[in-house]
Parts: sequence; C-alpha cells; structure tokens
Amino acid sequence: MSSRSEPISPSIFLHHRPSTYGLLGHENHENQSIPINPNLLWFTSPYMEDKFIKSIYCDRKDHKTLSLEFRSTLLVFYLYLTLYITILIAFSILLNADNEMADSNLRFQLIFLSAILIISYMILYSFHKSTFCLYHCRFFLMLLGFLFLIYLIVGDERVLSGMLSEDYHKSSIPSTLGVICWIIMMRNILFDSFYLVGILCVSSIVLFLSFSLSYSPLNDYSIIAECAIMVLFLGLQVIEAHKFDYRSRQLFYRAERERENFYIPEVDVSMQDVIKSEIEHLVNSCDSIKNDIKYGYSVVMFKDVKNRLKNASIEVEKVKRRIAHGHYYKEIRFQEAPDIDKEDIEFINQNYMEVRQTQDAFEIMVPKKFTFTEDETKNKKAFPFRNYGASELESVLSTIGRNWNFDIWFIYNATGSSIFVIAKYLLKKWNLNETFNIPESVSDLYFKTIEKGYNKNPYHNACHAADVLHCVLFFIQHSSLHVYLSALDILSSIIASLGHDVGHPALTNRYLINNHDELAYQYNDQSVLENMHCSNTFTIMQKSGCNVLEGITSSDWFKARKLIIDMILGTDMSKHFELLGRFRTRAINLSDLDIEKADDKVMILAMALKCGDIGHSAKVKDLHEKWSQLVCEEFFNQGDLEKKNKQPVSMYCDRDTTNIPKSQAGFIKNICLPLFEVWCSYLKSDVINTLVLEQMKKNLAMWEHKSVGRRVTQKIYQSDENSQESFEWQRHISISYDQMNKPTL
Repeated sequence: MSSRSEPISPSIFLHHRPSTYGLLGHENHENQSIPINPNLLWFTSPYMEDKFIKSIYCDRKDHKTLSLEFRSTLLVFYLYLTLYITILIAFSILLNADNEMADSNLRFQLIFLSAILIISYMILYSFHKSTFCLYHCRFFLMLLGFLFLIYLIVGDERVLSGMLSEDYHKSSIPSTLGVICWIIMMRNILFDSFYLVGILCVSSIVLFLSFSLSYSPLNDYSIIAECAIMVLFLGLQVIEAHKFDYRSRQLFYRAERERENFYIPEVDVSMQDVIKSEIEHLVNSCDSIKNDIKYGYSVVMFKDVKNRLKNASIEVEKVKRRIAHGHYYKEIRFQEAPDIDKEDIEFINQNYMEVRQTQDAFEIMVPKKFTFTEDETKNKKAFPFRNYGASELESVLSTIGRNWNFDIWFIYNATGSSIFVIAKYLLKKWNLNETFNIPESVSDLYFKTIEKGYNKNPYHNACHAADVLHCVLFFIQHSSLHVYLSALDILSSIIASLGHDVGHPALTNRYLINNHDELAYQYNDQSVLENMHCSNTFTIMQKSGCNVLEGITSSDWFKARKLIIDMILGTDMSKHFELLGRFRTRAINLSDLDIEKADDKVMILAMALKCGDIGHSAKVKDLHEKWSQLVCEEFFNQGDLEKKNKQPVSMYCDRDTTNIPKSQAGFIKNICLPLFEVWCSYLKSDVINTLVLEQMKKNLAMWEHKSVGRRVTQKIYQSDENSQESFEWQRHISISYDQMNKPTL
C-alpha cells in the first residue's frame, strides 16, 4: 500500500508571496494549532517534515528525481553562480595585468573561485546520481552558500589587502553588493527555509563585522555605516524567510489535510484478476472519477470551486462505499487476457459463473474472546484415544491447525475415522463440551452421524471435510483472527467445516440441474448442493441425542446458525467470483473490513472456509498430487455418466481427452491463486505467505511444467530419469474411499 496522499506540488509555494497569499485569502484560513516548532519552524512529526522537504525538492511520482520547481530554480542559481564567478575571475586577471591587484591576491582569487565552481558542480552531479544527496540537498546547498559567503567577505580587496599587509587598490568589486545578491539567490534555492537562511544570515553578519572592522582601511564611520546597512538587510531577510516559510508550511499542512478526502488506495497489480465482478468495475469507476476531481482540485485556485470539488469527492466516496457494502455482484466480466486458455474459460463458465444477488446479513453481538489451549501438559483429556495405544497418533493430532501439511490420511488409516476423531479431539482440547453444556455422548453421536452422512466418494468424503477444518483452524491460529473470535465462533466453524459437504453425491450442481435431479427441484436450482449440506448439518441435530447446540441460549443458537449457513453457502463455486469480488473490494480496495463487526466476521470466516475448501492446492507436492488424483477421478466418474446418458461431457471431466496437468494448472492459476493472494494479503501473516501462498506457486509451476506437450490423461506424474518413483492414473484409484479398510490396532 502506498502513502495516504501524494506529495504536494512545489508550485503551491508560490502562493506564499504577499500578492498571491492575500488575493486568495489564505491568511483567513491559517491554522494556529499547526504541529510545528515555533522557534525553528520544523514540523514536530519527522514524517511530516520529511514529506514537506521531499515535496519541495523531489518529483512527486518516484521521489528519486528533481522536482520541476527545484529544477528550474537550480538552473537560474547555477547560471548566476557560473557567470558571477567567470566575471570575477576575468576582472581579477585584468586588474592584475594593470598592476591594480597583487599576485598573491590573484592566486587567492583564482584558487578559491575555481574550487567553489568545481565543488558546486560536484554537488549538482550528486543530486542526479544519489537519492541520499537529493534528500539532503538543502544542506549541501547551504554549505556551498557558506563557502561562497566566506569568499565574498574575506576575498574583498579591502579585507584581503589588510590581511596580507599589501597596498589597497580602489579598483575592485565591492563585496557588499555580492553578499546581498548571494543571500537573495540562497533564499530562492532554499525555498525560504527559515532555519537555513537564518544560519547563513547570522554567519554573514558575524563574518562581515569581524573582518571589516579588523582589516578594512576605511575610516571607522564608513565601516560602521556599511556594517549597519548589511546587518539591517540581513536581519530583514531572516524576518522575511520566517514569514514565507511559515506560510509555506501552513499551505502544505492544509493541503495535506484536505487531500485526505481525495485518498484513493493503490492495489497491488499482482492481485488484479482478469475476471472481475460488476461491483469492482463500479468501484474502479468511482476511483477514476475521484482522480479526475483530484486533478481539477490541484489546478484550481478559487476557494469556492475547490470546496465544491472537495464535496463532490466526498459524495463519490460515499457512493463507492454504498456499492461495496451492498450486494451488487451479478455480472461477471472477462477482461481480455491472451494467457488465459479457451478451455479454461469454458470450464469457468460451466462451474463458476452462476451468480445471483445475496441476502443482507443482520447484526449479531460478539461474545467474549476465545483462548486456544497451547500447553498440552495441562490438559491430559485433550487426547481421548489412548486406547489405540499409538503415541504417534497423539503427536499428529496435536498438529491440527498448526502444521499446514497435516496428513488426515494418517489419522484415517490409524483409526478408520476422520471427522469423529478430529471433532472429539478438538472439543476436548478446547473444553468446548463444558463451555456449551454439550454432553460428550451427544457430541460423539452427532459427529459420528455427520461422518456416516458422507458418501464414499473419491474426493468429497469425510477426510476432505476434516482436512478443510484443519485448514480453517490454521488460518485462524496463524493470523490475528484468533484474537477476535469467541468460543461460539470456533464451535460454529468446526460444525460448518465438518458438515460443509455432508451428503455430497460426487456430482456438480450443473449436472444435477441439467438432469432434473430431485435436489435441484427441492432447492430451486440455487446453490443446490450447498443448501443440501446446510440442511443435512442441522437436520442431523434434530435426531435424538445429536443436538450439540441444545445447551446454548436462543440468541447464541441464531448466531451460530447464521454463521454456519453463511460459511457453507460460501463454498458454492458458482458464487466464486461474486464472493471474491466482494471480499477483494472490502479487504483490499476499501480496507474497511472490521472483524469486530458481526457481518464482517461472517464474511471473513466464510472466506476462511472457502479457501480451506480448495486448500489442497497449496499443500506440499505429495499431498497435493494425492488430492488432485481424487478430485480428477470424481470428475471423470461424472464424465462417464454424461457419456452414458449421451450428454455433452463437462470440461475436464472426460478421462480420455483431459490433459490433467493443464487442467490443474488452469485451476490454480485462474481460481486458487487470485483467491489466496487476496486472502493472504488480508491476513498479513508471514507464516501463511511462506507455507501456503509460496507453495501454491510452486505447485502451479510444477503443473505448468508437466503440461508442456502433453495431451493425454493417463500419466499425471513423470519421475526424473534416475528416479524409480512413478504412478499411473487408474480407472479406479487404489486409495478411493470404498477400498479403504479400517486397520486393526
């Protein structure tokens, strides 16, 4: 993210001139409480002071080049300095030729003037080559100004002849005029900095009085009169610099405060998706309008017009936020992108583009925060499966939500169960039975029934649900989310995650609708499977001895039900771009998601489950390939049914023609990666970025490498030449659910 506002243009400092300042009425709007040191005229905030200085000297876009105002002022400054030194050198040579200047005096003039000229151009060169020198250019310029002042005062013929005990020649350039002109030039190049101009003027007064009174051959009255005039002039310069510097800082501070109303956040280009919801286009249009208003504001001088532009920008911002907080996500647009495959577009159209308006969420209150138990030694009841006699199982279970590459298949192979084992362990570990007055027999029966409700599908099975819960808990525990969640939020998230696919028939919503399935009729073609999963999750609670929410208050029951339903419905992949667009707008474009607000918390936890649902795409290679086998086999089974029914085979569901590496690469690139980039950007967790997002990018690179030149489906893993590992796709995967036998322990 970028700075809150762009640096102000140096041209505004022209407004501190008396005629412009009074004409525009700036004195009527001076802020007496501006945060500034009244003695030195520095902003009390180092950030504000640094921004003020960079606004004068640096380009507003990159801060690495000279600003236009500074560039033009430098041109005049160096033109004056070069011509002035050239004239002095030429005049000194002529005086020496006419015996009006001693050789020693000439040597001093030539050496000092040449040195100053060389130093000045070295400083100018450094401004273009070093950002450090550019940021501190005013100090380099002040040093140059001080050196030249020393020359003008000490190199004066009257002073120098007295110091060298030589005859005074009246044919010389008077230093008084040179000092006056030089101070005026320094005020311009330092943009009337009171602190720096004050140092130069005070130094000039001290040097002028010291050397003139000590070495000048003029009579005392002439010296005193000249010194008095010089002190008066330099004193007035300090006063003027104070006034103009104060006005410049007033204008800058006011402009910064006003520009806050024109803040337009910058979004990381890497997060920009080629597929956007209508709301994102509307929000971008609002930002474009605000940019135009901002430009108009920067060039208009009249206060009434500025106020109207400011009010217009505020109204546009209000409209943008109304849009972002509403539910206008119906239309999805494909932007032109040459790197997106036509088959991927068709696959997305078939599975991810069925978008409709969502319902408004209602406000719910937030209970006290939940504390995760980390010290296992204090909770011996946390592991309820000691009768299995497997200490390794206990060790693996303790990594749920902590080790991103947690292997649910190990738990299943060791116990013959997944959902029941995971749920029982977590409820014990976090004392949720006691917190919500849930008898252990009730929670055991409920989660056993949930697990039995899962069909033995290749992919959408109970192990998938348990793995998704682990992903959700990982997101919560490795980010700041856990700070804001209550025990009720955790229990609801566990129920939603474990029940989010219960009863899944291993067919897509599109297939059920096209084949006039009873489920499609029952749920009116709207999120058919997801509505069924929600219904099953709560219907099981109505069975005798299964109501895990029976012990909570009516108010908490409605809160839990609301959260569970919204989380499960958020897994409908036909709503993918709708939900992604809404979340990206709130979390990235507006940055106004507040997890302490009930509706926002629901949105965040729904996004956690949505990301967990496709979390296998970011697991280590072995786990990711294993899950990829299962999901492809489930797709191919549907494709076999479509062939049997003489229907068009859905994209990537034909086992005979599908390029598996290509399909997986397209899925990660177009669906998973844009989602996880936004999600990880919101969570701001280095652990999640490293273990999840970076691994997903590695998996994408792996599939893209495998897909090169491959048009068959049989082989999804090609080992290296020297490796003995390889496996072939089989029509019935050896680890599919119906072939898993409960082990004997």
